[in-house]
Amino acid sequence: MTRLMEVRSNLLNYWFKRLSISLGCQFPSFNFCLKHKVISKQNATQEVIKQPCNYLSSQSSITPKVRASLVNLIVELHQMLQFCPETLYLTVAIFDRFLSQETVARVEGKLVGMCAMLIASKYEEVHKPLLEELADIWMLRYVTGDVVRMEKRILHRLEWSLNLPTTYMFLSRWINIEQPDEETECMIYFFSELALTQHYLIRVCPSRVAASCVYAARCTLKKYPLWTKTLQQCTRYLEPQLLECTQILVDAHSLAPKCMINAVYEKYSLEEYRKVALHAPVELEQLPLPVW
Repeated sequence: MTRLMEVRSNLLNYWFKRLSISLGCQFPSFNFCLKHKVISKQNATQEVIKQPCNYLSSQSSITPKVRASLVNLIVELHQMLQFCPETLYLTVAIFDRFLSQETVARVEGKLVGMCAMLIASKYEEVHKPLLEELADIWMLRYVTGDVVRMEKRILHRLEWSLNLPTTYMFLSRWINIEQPDEETECMIYFFSELALTQHYLIRVCPSRVAASCVYAARCTLKKYPLWTKTLQQCTRYLEPQLLECTQILVDAHSLAPKCMINAVYEKYSLEEYRKVALHAPVELEQLPLPVW
């Protein structure tokens, strides 16, 4: 019965998201009220569903480098398959939540990543990929039974709940309210995908990571004031609360060109994304000192 209620809740959330987009386009006043209600709902969900711990210290085989490599692969394959953005963030959320609860061997890492993407695509995508296609792209030799067992294992650990809070969930709403220019929007999403690769941010709540991505983008593009009253009201974060995460993001940006694990950097160096990754990273000394 509990599992049935979870499935029903996930379906209701899916159709609520689709309805909000449809009605928001037709009735602007409805859209305005809905945005703030949805953001409140997202914040409430985030409070209930706690972030996974930084599990890497308890995993003997999945090190920070191995995790970064697997997330890098997820980003590459997500772009190749042209999935919607929600699928990328949900894939990484499923991957991290499962590994925070179960210890897996290094050889299972790819299988966990592929099954996380398979589950996320079934939840978010209209056209689901074939298992054979996904396995081929992941360069993974598999037995169908192994994939099905891993899917069940992951869903069991997640208690069949896929309504997980992600940075994209918050960013898409905030961007809709703030209406930044195209370059700023691309820069925000560059930092949000870069954040997925940073194991330091696993245990940080998604709304704070999302707000830090906005702040890092504005710092990089020198958008003054760096933090507006609208953003403060919308995100519920003060500027000093974002500095620690922002420093991690800025540091990742500065190291990205020399790093072998750089799918996000290469993606956002393309004209399609306004080549935002090629902007000079903010000097850490230029950021205000965190005030706690």
